[in-house]
Amino acid sequence: MKIYKTITAELGEATYPIILGRSIIDNIVKHIEEFTKNKKIVIVTDTFFTESLGNKVRELFLDAEFEVYLVTMNAGKGNKNIHEVLKIFGLLEENNVARDSTLIAIGGGVIGDLAGFVASTWLRGMNLVHIPTTLMAMVDSSVGGKVAINFRKTINAIGNYYHPRLNLMDLDLIDSLPDRDYYSGIAEVIKCAVISDKELFNYLIDNCSLISQRSSEYLVHCISSALEIKINHVNGDIREGGKRLLLNYGHTLGHAIEISTEVDEDEYYRHGEGVSIGIMAVAYVAEKYFGLNNELYQSFEKLFKTYNLPTYVDSEKIGYGKEYILEECIKNVHKDKKRINNSLRVILSDKIGSARAYNDVPVSLINEAFLHIVR
Repeated sequence: MKIYKTITAELGEATYPIILGRSIIDNIVKHIEEFTKNKKIVIVTDTFFTESLGNKVRELFLDAEFEVYLVTMNAGKGNKNIHEVLKIFGLLEENNVARDSTLIAIGGGVIGDLAGFVASTWLRGMNLVHIPTTLMAMVDSSVGGKVAINFRKTINAIGNYYHPRLNLMDLDLIDSLPDRDYYSGIAEVIKCAVISDKELFNYLIDNCSLISQRSSEYLVHCISSALEIKINHVNGDIREGGKRLLLNYGHTLGHAIEISTEVDEDEYYRHGEGVSIGIMAVAYVAEKYFGLNNELYQSFEKLFKTYNLPTYVDSEKIGYGKEYILEECIKNVHKDKKRINNSLRVILSDKIGSARAYNDVPVSLINEAFLHIVR
């Protein structure tokens, strides 16, 4: 076991440790015993990790004489729904799981969101522990307290704000990620750099080879920097009344792109890929809105390409007509939670390391950005 860094997430209404290292899951029982005496554990895990990780964690608790229940589910976005929530509620009720019991979420964003939503609502809140298994989940969904499920075609329509007691980030899990999923997480790190940290942006440029090789030193720097940016923006603004809004940079248009390009109700673009295209779209908006040259747009495009991230929607590859995707993007963007009356709140950046929310971006400019980005 090696601990590289422990970050204290101080978020105003909650404080908890984020432990970043290798083989750190071996000590999970000790960590749980630090905040509860209840010996019931519910593990919710992606079916992909049942054998390699879910059963391992289960055995660790059984050896310590805990009562353990293991729930496995397919981690596709289509399963982040009320039906899966009700199944887990049924297990909790049947086994008299109390609020001082602990629910452990092992998986990526879908598992973390769904299990977190369950933990937040069962008996008005039970203990929650995150073990994120993707880079995206580490730097994004497992930190900040957002827990939610989808409703029909609306992403995260039913949700809450709820924080874990502990977040264990084991870099051993990053080593086995497919490149596409790894780079999807890097997109979120890039987003954090754009809105708040020019030095991190330059670090991503200067060290792209070692970051792509998943070198521990460089990976820890990227993850911890992104986490510190996120914690800073969430602290004191859990419900997105101010600075936390900036974390949505690229997400408003990116979410619309993700939904609009689904094939047979399954994602074509990973979330991070949607974010990278979304950032390119809002970079186009910023160029027109502020009267900028295309230098910022080009710097984003170059960096995303370095990390094998898409910079536009390729309608031919997806297999849908360009006009259909455009129509769907425009329709879906206006369903976004960040809309205000009949206008859309958009986060824009006019220079690396800085961003703010704008409520007066013309709808016609949003539509123009989609027209530019969908090809």
